[in-house]
Formats: sequence, C-alpha cells, structure tokens
Amino acid sequence: MKVVTSRQMREIDRKAIEENNISGFTLMENAGLRIFQSLKNIYPDLRLKKIIIFSGSGNNGGDGFVVSRHLHDYGAKVKVFLLAPFNKFKGEAGEKLNIINKMGVELTEADAIKLEEIKEAIQNSDLIIDAMLGTGLQGIVTGLKAKIIDLVNTAGKEVVAIDVPSGLNTDSGKIEGPCIKANHTITLALPKIGLLLFPGASHAGKVTVEDIGIPAHLLKNIKIKTNIITEEIVKSLLPFRATYSHKGSFGKVLILAGSVGMTGAAYLASEAAMRSGTGIVTLGIPRSLNQIMEVKLTEVMTLPLAETEKQSLGEEAEGTISKLIKNYSVLGIGPGISRQTETKRLIRKIIEKAHISLVVDADAIYALSEDLSVLKKTKTPLVITPHTGEIAKLINKSIDFILNNRLDVTREIAQKYGIVVVLKGARTIIANKEGEVYINAGDNSGMATGGSGDVLTGIICSLIAQGTDNFSAAIAGVYIHSLAGNLARDIKGERGMIAGDILSQIPQAFLNLE
Repeated sequence: MKVVTSRQMREIDRKAIEENNISGFTLMENAGLRIFQSLKNIYPDLRLKKIIIFSGSGNNGGDGFVVSRHLHDYGAKVKVFLLAPFNKFKGEAGEKLNIINKMGVELTEADAIKLEEIKEAIQNSDLIIDAMLGTGLQGIVTGLKAKIIDLVNTAGKEVVAIDVPSGLNTDSGKIEGPCIKANHTITLALPKIGLLLFPGASHAGKVTVEDIGIPAHLLKNIKIKTNIITEEIVKSLLPFRATYSHKGSFGKVLILAGSVGMTGAAYLASEAAMRSGTGIVTLGIPRSLNQIMEVKLTEVMTLPLAETEKQSLGEEAEGTISKLIKNYSVLGIGPGISRQTETKRLIRKIIEKAHISLVVDADAIYALSEDLSVLKKTKTPLVITPHTGEIAKLINKSIDFILNNRLDVTREIAQKYGIVVVLKGARTIIANKEGEVYINAGDNSGMATGGSGDVLTGIICSLIAQGTDNFSAAIAGVYIHSLAGNLARDIKGERGMIAGDILSQIPQAFLNLE
C-alpha cells in the first residue's frame, strides 16, 4: 500500500475530481460516511455517547460536518464547534455546514464563547472528534486552535482524529507545536507518512484507512515511492519451496560473526538463518571460540578461522574466506565481530572483493564508516542493516539528526551508494537504489533488546540464499522478524522477552504467512 505526503494526496484528489469526474462533494460525502461506519466499529455503544466535533474551515472540517449528520441521524448527541465564523465556510465544506444547520445539529462558533465553556463541554463529553486541520497544517498551531488542542489532550477523553491529528506534520511525523493526541486516526484513501513515523505515530493512535471512492489506479501510482509493508506483500515475496527439493535447493549461507564475549550474536544470526528455511548455514568464528560454538550449535556448521590476539577474526583469515566464499549464496558479516583494528581491515577487504550477495550488520557497519569508498567499489548486491547509532556513525551525523530525518536519510544513502538500506528501529525503514521505500508499522518495545538485530540479519541472509532478491528479502525479513517478535510478546510480554524468544518464533511466523 502506498504512503503519501500531503502534496501527493492533494494531487490524487485533483485527478479524481478533474480527470475522473468525481465531484469534491461526493468525495466528502463518501469520507464522512466511511468515517461514521468506522466509528461504529470502534465504539459499539456510539449511539449512547455525547460527542463533540471540532471543525476547521477546510475540507477536514467538511468531513466532520458529514460525520455529524450521520451521528445525528443515528441518535447520538452531537455538538459541533466551528473554528471559524459561520460565513467563512465556503465550497463543499460550506454546503455541508448548511445541510447540518437546517437539520438542527447543534452548532457553536468557538470564538464567540468563553474558553471555559469549551472546556466544560469537553469535560462533559464521551468522545471528541478532531476535524480542525487534517493535512492542512501550515506552520505551528497557534491561537484558539492551540488552546483547544491543549484542553483536549488534558481532558482524558477518547479522541478520534479525521485524516491526521491536528498539529502533526503530515510529511515527516514531526511535532513542532500543539498537536492532538488521538486514540484513533481514521485516515482517508491512503495512509500519510506522518502517521507512521515517530513521534507522529504516538499521536495518531491506531490508524484505520478508509476507502472514499478514489479510483484504484490513482492510489497505486508507481511514481509514489513510499509504501507500507503488508502481509499480502510479504506473502508474494516468499520463495517457493518445491516438495522434491533437497538441502542444496535452498541455498547456502556463510556468516562471519562473533568475538570473545560476543558469541551470542554469532549464534543468533546463524541459527536465525537456519530457522528461516535455508539448506546449509556455516558460521565463520575465531579459532579459539570454535569449541564453544560447536557445543552451542547443532545444525549450523562452524568454521574456525585465524584470529587476532583479542580473539576476533584476523586478516590472515582472508585467504580461507576467499576460497570458500564462492561455494555460498550469501555472506552475512558483522554480528559481534568486534571493532578491533585488524578485524575492521579484514571486513573492508572482504566486502570490497566479495562476488556474492552481502548482508552487512553491526560492527561491520562501523568498519565501513572508516572508509565509505568500499561501498562504491563493491560490485555485488549489498544490504546494510544499521540502527540509529550505526547510521549516524556511518554518515558522520548526530543521532538527533537521524531521528528527525529517518526516511530521507535511508533513501539518500540507498540511492547514493546503490545499495539496500534497512534502518532499524521503531518503524523500520527499507530503501533501495531507485529510492523506493517501505515502512514496517510494527509496534513492540520488546524488540528493543540486545541481539534482536542479529536475528534479523540471519533471516535476511536466509531469504537471499533461497533465491529472493536483496530488496525483497529485506522487506520480507523485516516483516517476519517483527511478526516473530509479536508472537514472542504474546508469550513473554514486552518487558520480559529477549532476542532468543524472537528466534524461537521464526518458524511460527513463517507458518502464519504460509
């Protein structure tokens, strides 16, 4: 499903009206009806509620007027506060306002009464509907709207936003002033970027997308480069498994990982690759750590390699790795591999010379940050899977800069270096060299645990080994990783789950999809 900016949504609306002969009046009517139906699904006792709608003078307010009409007909007690004088409502919104006025819906011009009266009405309500701004935010909300937002946010009432919570930057998810904090957001036609990225996502609550009758070809426009990952997409990306297959049919994964004190990362990545359906997994490990990994791993094979004095992979291992690598489908490198100087030199040499697909994670990303030219030199398909701190180090920017520009940073790095970038975190973002971006909408604080990223690396490696292209493997891998995390949460809870719990649920995650 495509995810849009406010400008893209306006263009879709324009084409629906001008090129497909669907009137703005009809679109607003459809929007109000679908929002009302969605409200009935969310609140089975909707008819019994006292409802306030705050409506601005634009189309968002017009949607609110249609909703109020349906609520009024349904028998709910509804009151509409106008955020502009009655005679300032024009176009479709003005027409809808005239209709509800004639019907006898209770209307009040908010600036004609004392703020204390608005506060009292809010306190006496059961449900508040925000139809003030939607995607029409210009700068920071000020004046009466800002005061109303503060009153709503401190009232402790159920709040539903229409399209986008008022005050939220639709295009970035940034919140730079007063912003409605909704329990639910009912967004129209397509999700908006600001609803998916934090901090905006924390103000949107549960997001529902409602069809308002815009032709499908406009909603699937390939020129829109941002998408949300859905179950249907992931199902279509999973590699086929023929019944007559053998272990060689599903590829071979080589993982270079681990150092003293960090053998767990190597275990998690290699075991995750095995659990994700590949036929053969080999773990390259510093020679002195091989014995413990032989005990810890059963199905995964181990490969003892030359090491440094600090028990991390040494440059002397390059020859062995170079000879073996041609026998594998994909190389995963980085989990727990250490930041020893010699090890980082080895990592850069391997990435530059490799002729098979690469998945680069963790300490290997730090090695790249010291010489980004390696990304230009490598000729093989490459995926990097940084978290916020790693990508900040990679491009020499602050963590705050990354947090405030996650989507743009991910897309820019992918395009600049011709690679697939997986920026991990709350709402993981995946981008490719064409600038196509996918956002994973999972919410699970239990995923924020040491080793979680190592599990993801293994899943992506496994999907590539089974024949999935790098970008598709990253998209599907992120979703499956998130799904496994949700399954683990159902058993352990977010506070108590660890990376091993995510690993244990990978088979069930695949089973749920298949």
